[in-house]
Amino acid sequence: MKNSPLSLFFFILTITLASCASKKTLKKPIFETTTYKGEKGEKEVTAINKNRADREKDHFSALEKADAAKRLIEAEQDAMNEIDTTERVGEIEDALKKVYQRTQNIINELNEVSPYSINGHKKTLELAAELNDLMQNYIEPLKKMIEANKEVKKIGGDISFNVGSAVLNQNGEKEISKLVTSIQNDIESWDSYLKDHNVNIFKDSVFRLMIIVNGYADGQGDENEAKRKKENLELSQKRAQSVADELLKQFNKSKYDQEIIIDIEINGRGESYPPNLNERDIKRNSPERRISRISMVVGPQIILYEK
Repeated sequence: MKNSPLSLFFFILTITLASCASKKTLKKPIFETTTYKGEKGEKEVTAINKNRADREKDHFSALEKADAAKRLIEAEQDAMNEIDTTERVGEIEDALKKVYQRTQNIINELNEVSPYSINGHKKTLELAAELNDLMQNYIEPLKKMIEANKEVKKIGGDISFNVGSAVLNQNGEKEISKLVTSIQNDIESWDSYLKDHNVNIFKDSVFRLMIIVNGYADGQGDENEAKRKKENLELSQKRAQSVADELLKQFNKSKYDQEIIIDIEINGRGESYPPNLNERDIKRNSPERRISRISMVVGPQIILYEK
């Protein structure tokens, strides 16, 4: 019998819909032993379907963990966004983006496999293992790095430099010495963290020390505004450079068991207001504007997820 164009159209449509349905993301578990996002399966588990039920349970358990990991990274991104843009360590932001994308890809891959086949179950277990590694080796330790990035150190210009000078005085060198000591304390803190969490991936890992130095000046100086701003910008740059140079000088004299790579960013901000300060809160010649603000984060380089 000859098919009409209309019946052929409905046949193709039926095949297309069936194909789409087979690739549909699972929304609700089947078996009563499985719960996902508060939805529980209704089918009774028997000796005949137990293997399928167990595979389903593993599959949705992996999805639950992936969803939780994604929410944790989003919370860490929110915490990072609370840090002023001038003081955020870019390597941490980049690592968060990469780990977030990989976590999302794991969710997508889990949604594409059938939990009921042997091959699908094998893929589920592989993705679940990778997810555990992401949580233990990257997502949770990154939180520690973000907390360190929030703790901005300050070097007061009034006590660390003579008036109009960019040469650190003795008090300034003592302030820098405190920062160098804090680096050693942070490394020891990481050693304790790694032992407590039994994270073998960090064994013999190279450490990374990431430093941002922002120098600021007040609004005093020449009556010519353009000239004054130029001079204050140069002064803030020179003072930030002096702080960075002294940091590296003292750091290089110290001895560490770990190999440490140093990245340092130096910025002169001139008469710009330091974070959390503005014209309504602070006077033009306030000492709070004559400062260097230092973001300093140290940790195992592998956490930065450079893949």
